[in-house]
Amino acid sequence: MISRRRRTEALVESDPSVAHDLAALVERAVGVREVAPPRQGLVMCQVRETARNSRFYLGEALMTECRVCIGDAEGLGAVLGARPELARDLAVIDAALSEGGVAPELAGELERSILDAEGRLAEERRRAAARTCVSRVSFDEMGGQDMSVQAVVK
Repeated sequence: MISRRRRTEALVESDPSVAHDLAALVERAVGVREVAPPRQGLVMCQVRETARNSRFYLGEALMTECRVCIGDAEGLGAVLGARPELARDLAVIDAALSEGGVAPELAGELERSILDAEGRLAEERRRAAARTCVSRVSFDEMGGQDMSVQAVVK
């Protein structure tokens, strides 16, 4: 079973139509009840300062959250920005994959689709990294030239 964190990352980073199609599939199969409609709020962004290894709050970020129920299973969808449709779709998928959400066959189909989306996302990231790697400069291979500030000043 795929973790909630991996599932959410794959759905948020992928095309929004993936989450929408999966949520529509769930809604056709079972009844979905909205507990809290999509609403916007602010979340504090916590950052770790590396020199002292301490945490501090950088500021606030806009987020959208939604809660739904499928039977006794409750699902939460939370996403940065003003994206109510995506937050609801994530909540429906979360409830469907919770304990007692939907039939195992439908849960398996959802997980396979999410794993496919995760694979496409990994391939897209690999291609972007390959494009970046072409223009990367390695300063260790500059023929022994001293490029320090002291050498330039002399």
